[in-house]
Amino acid sequence: MLFGTGTRLTVEPKEQYEPEVYELSDTKTNEKVCLATGFTRHNLMKDWTAFSGTEASQIVEDGKPTGVYNQVAVLEAGQECGNTTEKADEPCAASLEPDEMVNLASLTVFGLRVIFMKTVVFNVLMTLRLWISQ
Repeated sequence: MLFGTGTRLTVEPKEQYEPEVYELSDTKTNEKVCLATGFTRHNLMKDWTAFSGTEASQIVEDGKPTGVYNQVAVLEAGQECGNTTEKADEPCAASLEPDEMVNLASLTVFGLRVIFMKTVVFNVLMTLRLWISQ
């Protein structure tokens, strides 16, 4: 919440979590990115040199803020991320949970497409039958 110019009010949760910091790199382009995630104070990363000039963004679930922040910084050549969270021999795998509403919508659209195609085929057949009979 902002009050005029320069005054900012921030309400933070009582429990505080330290960030998990990951250094991500692209093997093709040799670019590196530093990701800090899961922390509760929005200005926690301001003292880290890698994150100067970037701002934390709050994680939102179902349209409601969670009070947990992420921050990303693109690293320049020779710049290090800092204290990173190392997880040896653990592959980075994204886990996507199936959503019942998406599945229902997909099935509904598929069903409507099938009905539409059946209608088109029926109309074409009836038109051909009419032309042949004349």
